[in-house]
Amino acid sequence: MKTLLLALALAVPAGALAQDTAIVINPETNGVHLTPPELPRQVADSAIAFFNSSGTSRLVGRTEIPAGAVWRGDVAVRNGPVILAGRIEGSLLVINGDLVLKPGAVVTGTALVVGGELSGSDSSRVEGKARVYYEALGFRMKGDSLQYSPNLRRRYGQLAAEYVFNTPETRSALTIATGGTYDRVEGLPLVFGPVFDWQVDPRDHLRLDALGVFRTAGDLTGARGDLGYRLRADLRVGRYRPVSLAFSAFNVVSPVEDWTLSGSEVGWGSFLFRRDYRDYYANQGVAIKVSAQPERQVTADLEWRKESQRSIASLDPFSMFRNDEVWRPNPPIDGGHFHTLALGVTFDTRNDPDEPTTGWWARLRVERSTSPDVAPQTGVPAFVRPAIPTDGSYEFSRFFLEARSYQRIGGFGRANLRMIFGGRLGGDPLPLQDRLSLGGPDPMAGYPFRYSACNKEIVDPAFGASQPAACDRVLLFQGEYRGHINLRWAYNPGEDQSGLLYRLEGPDLVVFGDAGQAWLVGNGPGRIPSNRIPTLGSWIADLGLGIDWGGVGLYAAKAVTLGQPVRLTLRLRHRF
Repeated sequence: MKTLLLALALAVPAGALAQDTAIVINPETNGVHLTPPELPRQVADSAIAFFNSSGTSRLVGRTEIPAGAVWRGDVAVRNGPVILAGRIEGSLLVINGDLVLKPGAVVTGTALVVGGELSGSDSSRVEGKARVYYEALGFRMKGDSLQYSPNLRRRYGQLAAEYVFNTPETRSALTIATGGTYDRVEGLPLVFGPVFDWQVDPRDHLRLDALGVFRTAGDLTGARGDLGYRLRADLRVGRYRPVSLAFSAFNVVSPVEDWTLSGSEVGWGSFLFRRDYRDYYANQGVAIKVSAQPERQVTADLEWRKESQRSIASLDPFSMFRNDEVWRPNPPIDGGHFHTLALGVTFDTRNDPDEPTTGWWARLRVERSTSPDVAPQTGVPAFVRPAIPTDGSYEFSRFFLEARSYQRIGGFGRANLRMIFGGRLGGDPLPLQDRLSLGGPDPMAGYPFRYSACNKEIVDPAFGASQPAACDRVLLFQGEYRGHINLRWAYNPGEDQSGLLYRLEGPDLVVFGDAGQAWLVGNGPGRIPSNRIPTLGSWIADLGLGIDWGGVGLYAAKAVTLGQPVRLTLRLRHRF
């Protein structure tokens, strides 16, 4: 029974509790719920009927109606967004995209947004009823008509048991759910406690969370304990160009290098095969974060954190297979109290954040940290990390830039590109918990885990066989072509598809390649000056082929290096 409970809980992605989901207030829904974030079928049917109506004009992709322009009649847009500054004399439907109402915008009928957000100025108006559902509509096109086709991975990907108390303006819940990924340090972390949402007025929203964290691995040291917590207060002001202020306090286990495999993939690898592809440290502190959205496509945030970080050892949680093997040790870190100021900017024009087919996504984050009492881990050679000052003057800066491009080619083909560049920016050497590597199931599937990690000189017994990430910087380029294979398998095939419980579309055939390198920054043998990158001849690269079915994919990759075998990788999400 314990194994079954863990397996069911693992199906929830690591970030499920951290997401801001749409709140549809219904006073008659008080009670206990097992609630996946799925669009209500009644709403889906209504949207599809409106889209397929002979009196509806149908548009695809980004749509803009400028000031002074008048659109007469009903209009439906799929894979938006829609930027409306003019007037629509009729009703408007936006499917899997945002609706932005500029000053003076008018919709004389109703406005329904499915799978997106609605923002607008005080001078815009919708004369009919405006409704918003954040959950995406799963569909497929049959000719010019739209048919219901739910994404099963989305439908069953997030589960949480909660007891809900609703009023017309508030939503309160007592919840229990997974709060992280199954790992060798804390087993399966479970979060529990109250969550409160209050719609102060149509433009302002307050959210309060007070969640405890129970670590199921047991036998934890005094540095972390069996119980942790996550406290959060988040106030969001404004519908158009919103600003938010968030305060949080936490006692959690934080991951090292969480930019590679997703939390759910790491969890399943640990639970099933005793392979944990992350490292961890105990992290306790407070944070204040201010976020603003000056434009729909741009978000900026400024965060201050005060954290106490400590090393923690791996334990011996259960795994389904290879349970007689020893877990890879969790490497130590450079402990101490750290004060961090971080600036982040995000640019997003994707038509769908989960299943993008067009658009760009980019994120830049720059951080500066100081520590008055850092305690450097002994046993790290000066070649890998020069001496860290312990007189209270320790300070360092780091950055991380990730950019993605999604482009349609023909009717079903897609070309996707990704670039990652990050690491040390200046100041003293990076602590062990902020260092980087390449190699493993993601992002370089053709190479062994942490093939390029700058850790070969670390032989101190404190690290054992932990294979720590020890590089200062990483640069990576990824590209892939996806061609869709349409099989159209359905549970109830026929002309009348309205009663379908599910439909399985065909998979994507993926051809991909990756190239990059991780390195130490500095002067001297084995290091690269801070204003240069490694020569192309020193980069590692791989080529591969895979089948991706709704995010679940099987990939074969071969390193462009003699002596490396073909490696198979099972993924539970798209590569990027």
